[in-house]
Amino acid sequence: MEVQEALDVARRAALDLVQSPSPRLFGEALDVDGILLRRLGPEAWDALTPRQREILRGAIRDRFVRSLAPPHSGSAGVAWSGAQPSGVGADVFLGLRFDARALKTRWAMRRVGGGWRIADVVLSDPGVSLARAAEASLGRKPVERRTRGKEVWSTAAPRLGAIVVLAFAAGVIAFRIPRAKRPLVYLTAAAPIALFTVDAALAVHRTVSEPWVLQAPAAPEPWRAFEQQAITAEREGRAAEARDFWAKALSAGGPAGPIEYQIGLVARQHGDVEHARAEFERSLAESQPAPGADRELAFLDAEAGRFAAAEPRLARYIAATGPDPESLSLLSVIQTNLGKSDDAVTTIGRARELVGEAWRSDEIEARVRARAGDGAGCVAALRAMEGRGTNVDRRALRADPAYMPIATDPTWVAFINERAARGP
Repeated sequence: MEVQEALDVARRAALDLVQSPSPRLFGEALDVDGILLRRLGPEAWDALTPRQREILRGAIRDRFVRSLAPPHSGSAGVAWSGAQPSGVGADVFLGLRFDARALKTRWAMRRVGGGWRIADVVLSDPGVSLARAAEASLGRKPVERRTRGKEVWSTAAPRLGAIVVLAFAAGVIAFRIPRAKRPLVYLTAAAPIALFTVDAALAVHRTVSEPWVLQAPAAPEPWRAFEQQAITAEREGRAAEARDFWAKALSAGGPAGPIEYQIGLVARQHGDVEHARAEFERSLAESQPAPGADRELAFLDAEAGRFAAAEPRLARYIAATGPDPESLSLLSVIQTNLGKSDDAVTTIGRARELVGEAWRSDEIEARVRARAGDGAGCVAALRAMEGRGTNVDRRALRADPAYMPIATDPTWVAFINERAARGP
């Protein structure tokens, strides 16, 4: 029951995040105060004023939203979900769907007061914690204790100087004009003098009442610009440019494991399998490896028929990041090829539980079997979709790169060339 409650909270927050232009529910569910308390320490956090706390809360929420919001307008939702208890709460596994793509995430849910809050969201494949990234975005020293006497003077001095200048100017002008016109000069000068006086009083009050001062975040690391250019190039289908930008991000000091994983993904998309394999292996050897590299290597091994090598890689990936339908479906294919029929049935059952909708689980199984070179298994899954009343567009299948590994398989060729009566 507890785990189901955590799953429900995370799903509602995720749907609000990807479907609402102003994700209020997600912001309320995020344990922003817990993240800031860990980053600043209890002494500084307790001494901050409500105004200062709200500024920092906004910065943390904005970082999460910018990292998880849909890259463009279009269809978005939750493709699959699952949960399991963890030591201090629950881990919720969500596939955030953006059009035809799914982003695998792990939501660390913790009990705070009487409800569930989001302590962190981890991008599973690169192994990036958004809570840690948000903390880092605040800079090395987000707050600093004030030296009040010095700051009171430095705050008030410019404003007092302006008041003196205005008063002196008004006096000089009044001295040079007839006495009857002097009140108008004094009234004209009084307005800005009053404004500067009030501003000085408010600034001094704020300095006295806020024992800690917020520091402006430092400029982002140089590699961040290359990272953003790489992501943009990937979204626009410019794979070669994306790979170059990821390489520049790495040379500029970015985290090696996640970036080498991204380079490997782009290389594989570009058809350079050997380069992709080398980058995935390199990523796993780093101090901060990207777990998704194990999954990609398992796919490469399965495509090459090395099922015995693929199985432990995929099992390690699922243990590190949690279950997802595609990985479980691939593991079922591998187990079938290794003669582990009972294990394969159990594994594919777990994949279907995550997806919920039977036709969608058939679609995932078909794509995974195609990537693994199993033409007959792929066709069987697609026929199961048709048996449930789902229209299978054969023209779309021909153009889908996921089915390229079985493009010449006789069973596949016969399926996509069937009469229009069986589908488009």
